[in-house]
Amino acid sequence: MSGRIKAIDKTSVHRITSSQVVVDLQTAIKELVENSLDAGATVIEVRIKEYGLKLIEVIDNGTGISKDDYETVALKHHTSKLSSFEDLTTVETFGFRGEALASLCALCESVTVTTATTEEAPMGTVLQLDRTGRVTDKAGHVARQRGTTVSLTSLFTPLPVRRKEFERHAKREYGKALNLLTAYALVPCTSGTGVKLTVSHVSESGKKLVQIQTDGSTLLKNSITTLWGSKGLENLTPINLKFQVEPDSALFRRRGLSER
Repeated sequence: MSGRIKAIDKTSVHRITSSQVVVDLQTAIKELVENSLDAGATVIEVRIKEYGLKLIEVIDNGTGISKDDYETVALKHHTSKLSSFEDLTTVETFGFRGEALASLCALCESVTVTTATTEEAPMGTVLQLDRTGRVTDKAGHVARQRGTTVSLTSLFTPLPVRRKEFERHAKREYGKALNLLTAYALVPCTSGTGVKLTVSHVSESGKKLVQIQTDGSTLLKNSITTLWGSKGLENLTPINLKFQVEPDSALFRRRGLSER
């Protein structure tokens, strides 16, 4: 290796920066679930095969992806949430940077997006993405109600060291992902009109085991009962906390609002 300072090639830069966005299994799943929540989904299913080593799939009934957005849906720093730094003060979604899908494309063996809008259902379009997030094929069509399915295969394959570490601790990483999804089942999924969340694991033999399943209720106590049974409520006490928060004067000025 030469001692001279020189620029890193673009492909390596993309892999390095992507691995800082998606650091483990739970981060990969979190990004996809948040995309579904941002799309207004009321039903989200997460399928994980072989503890995430072979396949991660998130299926939702959200708004779907418009044909106009196919080419840019997974490009780095392409987003519909903001157009300038100042827009960060008004962001009300989980995602906004336009990095999740781009990073996952760089870190998986393959990424496939199947999507349909209200106008296109019951026929969905299959998008095949390359490592840079560009669409390589969009000719495929399958039966699909409104919503989006994102399928990831062989997470971290392009990074041999991290892949080996993932394989060594796959069950532990899977457990961490389940803990995170349980938290999402309790809070984001009980907001608004409620979200029915199902998380299942598929073994190498094809056996499917449902690990988390909520009914889409907006009541927190119902989700607690669904996750841990009626005994889960016995040692819990409801509390109602209110905090006085000082208004941000700069934020009010940017929105053209009065502080009073």
